[in-house]
Amino acid sequence: MNGILSLALAITFSSGVAMTMKVANTSGLKLGQFLAVNYLVCSLGLLARGAWQTPPGPDSALVWSLGIFVGFMYVLSLWLFDRAISATGLAISTTLMRLSAALPTVGSLLIFAEPTTVYQVVGLVLAFACLPLASKTPVRLDASGNSAWGGIVWGLLLFTVYGVTDFTFKVQAELVPSTDPDTFMATIFTTSLLLTFPQLFKGARPGMACIFWGVVLGTTNVLATHFWIRTLAQLPGATAYPTLALGVIVLTTLAGLLVWRERLRPANYAFLALAGVAVVLINLG
Repeated sequence: MNGILSLALAITFSSGVAMTMKVANTSGLKLGQFLAVNYLVCSLGLLARGAWQTPPGPDSALVWSLGIFVGFMYVLSLWLFDRAISATGLAISTTLMRLSAALPTVGSLLIFAEPTTVYQVVGLVLAFACLPLASKTPVRLDASGNSAWGGIVWGLLLFTVYGVTDFTFKVQAELVPSTDPDTFMATIFTTSLLLTFPQLFKGARPGMACIFWGVVLGTTNVLATHFWIRTLAQLPGATAYPTLALGVIVLTTLAGLLVWRERLRPANYAFLALAGVAVVLINLG
């Protein structure tokens, strides 16, 4: 399989993750049960790939600590994503997740002293400058603060949490670069499963719709990760990263507008366009 096809499939399945979350949100599925089924499928998928077969290394305690932290942040990110979808819609919420690449870039510059480029600086400025345009209503900095942010608070929290989660992968790559990727991901998904599994036994048992869409989410998660890893092995990051981000933004925006008939104000369209440019500039660095 060539790199272009792997990238196209990575975009498709990554977009599928966001769209499945939208389906769960609009269908009123119990989020905890839905996520538990998802993480069960993800964990089983990694076991099928041979995860946990690599013997623990000398830095296993640090790897497990980072994996446990990311597992918790994964659950928190999807919970915030669900809230952001309710507040601002699929298109804006997904774009905020992709735009959060600005945070690990800033972290890499400040903590690991990585060299930067003019493209990255412009992209970072643009990323933070366009955030107010993501609000469903104009941001008003009034004295009372009531409804001043137009529901964007959930989106900003998602932006922050997902960005910190992404940066943790950078920390792992810098501190323990020899870590087996499957073992690290197994630690992450097992933690997420342990956090959400008790939800399966709270209240009514999960219905067929919850199980079905949970399996769909887990399957798209596993396939998106699989094809993304294949893409990075065959294409340069300068091509793969911005193409993935833009592809997911375009597909989920089209789905939000055409399938779910989401309404956006002119400033939201400007946000989507500027965020797309910012993501490309940040990743080109």
